[in-house]
Amino acid sequence: MSLRNAIGVDIGGGSIRASLFDESGKELHSQVSPTPEHLDNQSFLKILKDTIRPLTKDGTGIGVGSPGPLDNERGVMISSANMQGLKNLPIKEELKREFSLPVWYENDANCAALGEAYFGYFKDTESQLTITLGTGVGGGFVDKGKLYSGYLGNGIEIGHTTSVIGGALCGCGVHGCVESYFSTRGFLGRYFEKSKRKLKHAEAFFQLVRDKDPFATEVLDFGTLALAHAVRGAVHLLNPEAVIFVGGITKSYDLFGKTLEAEIRGSIFPVLNDRLKIGAGGSLSGALGAASLVFSKEKV
Repeated sequence: MSLRNAIGVDIGGGSIRASLFDESGKELHSQVSPTPEHLDNQSFLKILKDTIRPLTKDGTGIGVGSPGPLDNERGVMISSANMQGLKNLPIKEELKREFSLPVWYENDANCAALGEAYFGYFKDTESQLTITLGTGVGGGFVDKGKLYSGYLGNGIEIGHTTSVIGGALCGCGVHGCVESYFSTRGFLGRYFEKSKRKLKHAEAFFQLVRDKDPFATEVLDFGTLALAHAVRGAVHLLNPEAVIFVGGITKSYDLFGKTLEAEIRGSIFPVLNDRLKIGAGGSLSGALGAASLVFSKEKV
């Protein structure tokens, strides 16, 4: 099978990155634009198109990833917590009309899962459950090269499975989600509850863990346990061959990875451990994950 060059677009709260990749996952060209401060649909779409345009002469299709909620069938960003001026943004329709190329649009965690399945450390496994650990917690599942995205692209939201009945309030409005305990928001929130100290970012939190701060250590230990049991449920539900952790928090995997893996393996059905692989993924860009949408669809 031969695949042609694909354009991947990673939409984030701070920037839009568009890159052109060949079939091996090598980045050939890239364009980055800051996300405008004052957001509305039209100004955002103009910047999005301007970022992509220089790459289109060499691309066979466009894959786009962004945070949800979204409708992947219509290709619409319904809303965004980090880009609050955007509502019902018709990404797929606008890009198809502008560039006359096929366009696919998915949740960024689904794109990350597809990128890991095609280009990551565990690409030789049959199925992969990929969990994104960052500001929040996301997930994606690929089986035999095919992405499972759920109804309209909002499936595998593992961050919003309940780990603690009646627990901390999550950004989604429900108490006890695993995201409330193992994510940047979760760590900083739980640390403030215990210490009354406000931290600015995850790096500060993990430095406190390295410095043996008792509150930070307690927060990480409990968060790791909460995440492990959310993953346990997903493993029993999906029976993947590999569980892969990606995202910014995995830079500190040495502080929690062994405990996390041991807790997962110690709590799932023993027969599932016979083939299950668990570990941190590669540092694949969000744009490559989005380009994988094209590679999975467009075959010459």
